[in-house]
Amino acid sequence: MKITYIEHSCFSVEFENVILLFDYYKGQLPKFDKEKTIYVFSSHNHHDHFNMSIFELLKEYPNVKYIFSRDIKTAFGRNLFNKHGITDDIYEKIEFIKSNDVLETLDLKIETLNSTDEGVAFIVTVDGKTIYHAGDLNLWVWNYKDKIFNENMMQEFEKEIAKIKNRHFDAAFVVLDPRQGEWFYLGFDYFMKNTNTDKVYPMHFWNDNSVIKMLKIMNCSEIYRERIISY
Repeated sequence: MKITYIEHSCFSVEFENVILLFDYYKGQLPKFDKEKTIYVFSSHNHHDHFNMSIFELLKEYPNVKYIFSRDIKTAFGRNLFNKHGITDDIYEKIEFIKSNDVLETLDLKIETLNSTDEGVAFIVTVDGKTIYHAGDLNLWVWNYKDKIFNENMMQEFEKEIAKIKNRHFDAAFVVLDPRQGEWFYLGFDYFMKNTNTDKVYPMHFWNDNSVIKMLKIMNCSEIYRERIISY
């Protein structure tokens, strides 16, 4: 299993026969093996998680499949896809998946959680390995929001993580967002303390990787800091 950080919340994960590509919106992609099937995942419709340019892969690679959160279909509709050159034939082959769903293909098993923002989080099992990609599922508490909002957010986040409590992940891609100020680490920390994750890759840090270093020296991360991947 080879993991490559692309940019923001985008990662590629290469296996013997398949490649997973999560939440691409910009950045230089690796050159992939054309014999492998590429599964392209988009967790929701936000501009920093989804870009129509991912369909350019079809020009270079013969086996590309698209798995999108259903909110992308709702937000953009077939007409906008068509305007970007996505033909009806291609559009019909996109798998639009809802939250709390399960989809199995010949190569992999896909499960979803409900995001605390938009769309879904993905859990993908392939070749005996299980990968978690949070999308925008995070503990989004903010200084400028009132107490009720933040308490409701905490309840919603904890409800979703309870569905995967103590579950093993070989690798997890988890939000660590500096815009949250002093609370930047809360969702990441809660995830790590409630799952059995071998390696965790921070994402969604808006090119400010100083938050990774900050978390690693905080007391709360003592039991898992060696499993945090730095860039």
